Amino acid sequence: LFWFITAATVFLLLTSIGSYKTYHYSESVQFCGQACHTPMKPEYTAYLLSAHARVDCVACHVGSGADAYVKAKLNGMHQLMGVIKGDYQRPIKTPIRNLRPAQETCEQCHWPQKFDGNLDRTYAHFLADETNTPFSVRLLLKVGGGDGEHGRAEGIHWHMNIANKIEYIASDEKRQVIPWVRMTDKTGKVTEFRVAGFTNDLAKAALRRMDCMDCHNRPAHQYHAPNDSVDMAMSTGKIETTLPWIKSNAVTVLTASYSTEDEALSKISATLRAQYGTYSKLDSLVSAVQGIYTNNFFPEMKVSWSAYPDNLGHKNSEGCFRCHDGKHKSTDPAMKMISATDCNSCHLILAQGSGADLEKLNAKGNTFFHVDSPNEDFSCAECHNGALIK
Repeated sequence: LFWFITAATVFLLLTSIGSYKTYHYSESVQFCGQACHTPMKPEYTAYLLSAHARVDCVACHVGSGADAYVKAKLNGMHQLMGVIKGDYQRPIKTPIRNLRPAQETCEQCHWPQKFDGNLDRTYAHFLADETNTPFSVRLLLKVGGGDGEHGRAEGIHWHMNIANKIEYIASDEKRQVIPWVRMTDKTGKVTEFRVAGFTNDLAKAALRRMDCMDCHNRPAHQYHAPNDSVDMAMSTGKIETTLPWIKSNAVTVLTASYSTEDEALSKISATLRAQYGTYSKLDSLVSAVQGIYTNNFFPEMKVSWSAYPDNLGHKNSEGCFRCHDGKHKSTDPAMKMISATDCNSCHLILAQGSGADLEKLNAKGNTFFHVDSPNEDFSCAECHNGALIK
């Protein structure tokens, strides 16, 4: 009896320790990102390079509480079978339908009532010509925010003003086509906006209330567009801007079709070495372009920037212009339509161009100068798609 009790006690102790260790391992970043290597490789790679790299995966994808843990593990069994059978989606579909609400995840760290005001940002770009002509844009982003007590309710974060409620209907799975929007202000007044031809029965439509994830839809798993990635590498000196046609050639070799990562890296190296064989820092150039590829392209999973539109902005995908396109009209005379493509609505263009032009700041904002002519009446994504101009 003594030895039985001793053995049972030791067994229960080891079981408790094992269960505790197993629980924590199954909640770890390594388990989430590396246990299912092939399907999770794109997400894990992007996560390590994101602003949320020090936030555990489960903080957003599971959340706190026993109920959330049990639901996540039951869903994980389904995912495990998919990995074993090899019938998982390529690429994994988004948005994730069972993701915890932003109020239970994002807002545990980010305070909705915070007033951010205006942010000064300079975006460096290079044209796809022989001399890689620099063209930068310095913007004053009107982030704004506030709830009336912590700052004026204005700017981009006005959408998250707790006094307002914005709801919408998306006609596609990725929530990129939004034909109907409803706004309820702090007084309870309701205003509806819809595009021409939208006559769907609202009672049968899937209504969603706007939250953080509708704009910040790639907070920890962003795959940067090749155009932007090459611009960044050139502006930081990883790729020399003096190499003729390097912007165009780098983007072209990155966006070519490859079946595997090994094939891509081999052909990127061969192509660049053939084009710039006499360049003294050829190895460095090849390494920089290959690095862009391994961080943002995953051919085995059919993952790249084009598979996941980024709604934070409107340059490479519709983003803001899903609603702010001048086509969502209302019957309310006071609010005829959702504000359209006015460049100064959400940001001011303080300066643009290169050299001395960037020092000519205009506090009232400039008209957007599209390389060779002033132009505001257009949607960026009509021509820009993350690669070279369509």
